[in-house]
Formats: sequence, C-alpha cells, structure tokens
Amino acid sequence: MNKGYGTFCPVAKAAEVLAERWTLLLMRDLLLGSRHFNDFRRALPPMSPSLITKRLQSLMAHGIVQRVPGGDARHPWQYRLTPAGEALRPIVMAIGEWGQRWVRSDLDPADLDAGTLMWYVHRHFRPAQMPARRVVMHIALTDQKLRHWWLVLDGGAVELCTDDPGFDVDIEIHATLLTLTQVYIGDLAFDDARARGVLRVRGTQALTRDLHRWFARSAFADVNPRPVAPAAAAA
Repeated sequence: MNKGYGTFCPVAKAAEVLAERWTLLLMRDLLLGSRHFNDFRRALPPMSPSLITKRLQSLMAHGIVQRVPGGDARHPWQYRLTPAGEALRPIVMAIGEWGQRWVRSDLDPADLDAGTLMWYVHRHFRPAQMPARRVVMHIALTDQKLRHWWLVLDGGAVELCTDDPGFDVDIEIHATLLTLTQVYIGDLAFDDARARGVLRVRGTQALTRDLHRWFARSAFADVNPRPVAPAAAAA
C-alpha cells in the first residue's frame, strides 16, 4: 500500500522521506558526526535497534545515506551522508533554530536523560578554545543513579567514559541533571550557574578561569536565550 501523500508536491515528497518518526533526529546525529550504529543507540536510547536499522535503510534507499566499510574490527561499517544528505544541513539547523525560538517549553522530567545529555555534551566542546594540553574532566550528576562521568579532552578530540579512565582529574563539575541540561541548552549561563551555587567547579584557576568559553553548549544555545529561576544548590 502506498503510504505517500498522493501528490506531486515537492514538500509532500520530502515529507514522505523525512517526516517519519525519528528520521530527523537520525539526520541531526549524522550531521553532528555520528558514523557507527552504537553512536545512534547512545544518542537515541528510546529508539530500538531494529527501528534504527529500518530508518537507516530508508535513508539509504533514498540516496541520503550510504554505508561504507568502517576500517576496523570494532566498527566494520559506518554510515556517511551523500551529497543529498549533506544538502539537508541548513534545513535541519533551521528546524532546530525554529524549535528553540518558537516551541521550546519548560523542561519536564521526561525530557531529561543523563546518558543522552552527556553524549551531546561530549560532542559540543569548542576545540578552537580548548586548552592545548590534555584535560580530564569529572562530572558528577548529583541527583542521578549513574552519577559519575569522565571526559578526556585531547587535541580537539573528546572521549566520554562511564568508568574512570585512570588519569589525574584536572576539573571537577558537580550539578544536578536539570542544571547541566539548562546550561547545555542555553537556559542558564555557565557563570550564572556557578554564581548561584547550582554548579560547582573545582580545578586550577588556569583551567577553570575560561571554562565558560569552551565548555559544551548546544548549537542552538544562543537562539532566544531566556533566564530561569534559581534551582537548589548542587549536593
């Protein structure tokens, strides 16, 4: 049975491909650099592996994504955008900016997930402003069962760890999941969170002085910024 809109309109044809549930979020992650199947699983934990496969197959069938050899045993395959997929970048970014400006809402507990947040935090540091040396950051989400996360920043690359990587920690950050999410999406400025005591930072002044300049923030964090009410201080 044809599940299309039954019209030649280009908007309808595009919607037939891109408006399926989860497809735009997969495109967002591909545009952010996700290449391997487990990248999508970590970025979109509510999405089942079978549905990830189905949506990727649909994108490949429409010439938006291609599957190529991954080059190592851990990642035998990777997914790459075709020119048609890359052409969607300004469209996906415009949708994100529109959503941040016009349909954002107060964060509900159902919107918060530690794994998803930390995955995107590790993707959005600002390499050009990061310290030249390796920096190990320990983030403690004070209200979560999975409380401890480590980030190893080295040469512009950022590795996310749920187990202690074994290096000396240079920076420690303590905050609730809500506070760190507010900082990441732009509802709460990094320095404001520190001043309110809801985000605590420990480390040498040389590293922490400019941390607000290179700490991870959403690509849409500066669109329609808004103040939030003070939250309880981090435990």
